[in-house]
Amino acid sequence: MEILAGADIQFTRSHRLDVCLVRNHNIALIFLPAADIPRFVGLGNVDLGITGEDVILEAHMGTRTRQLLKLGFGKCKLQVQAPEHGAMAIQNIEQLAGKRVVTSFNQLAEKYFEEIDAKAGLTGDQKTQIEYVGGSVEAACALGLADGIVDLVESGETMRAAGLHAIATVLESEAVLICGRADHEVPDLNDDFKRPEHAKLITQIQQRIAGVLAAN
Repeated sequence: MEILAGADIQFTRSHRLDVCLVRNHNIALIFLPAADIPRFVGLGNVDLGITGEDVILEAHMGTRTRQLLKLGFGKCKLQVQAPEHGAMAIQNIEQLAGKRVVTSFNQLAEKYFEEIDAKAGLTGDQKTQIEYVGGSVEAACALGLADGIVDLVESGETMRAAGLHAIATVLESEAVLICGRADHEVPDLNDDFKRPEHAKLITQIQQRIAGVLAAN
């Protein structure tokens, strides 16, 4: 919200409404769950979006969206965490290969462990079992549901409180400004927009947000 205000995007969001019109530009703002934004932008339903790099990759929208700016907030790591002490303790990623892993990031976890399993020579039923849960991922090991987890970590306090420690980092992430990419190959990346007719306004907003970031 502060970035939008600093970029002189003037709007009033009514209570419970997820769509509002901007008073000083011919645009509308749509407030969506972060996980939905990459798809809306990548498919051309909206022109610009603010979401996390991790969410873009999990949604398989990395090739259909273009990153315009890193925004400097929402920084975190998608990490593999496992019990640090006791009978279930796991000290490195090799010890977790072939075991049970719980996560809310199925796509990224499966891709990551495909490489780990291949290095370990695991095939078929020997491969790491990835299971999805929607929340409270850090509790999975204590409940006996998993031998390790893959989850977003900021300070790490929640994981330490659950008796877990990081044994690998899948990726680092932060909030980014994205736009949709053209459906065809474009020679100049600066002209790569899903809807070229909106390119001028998209670039104007990008420049204003970049100015806000530079001033801070």
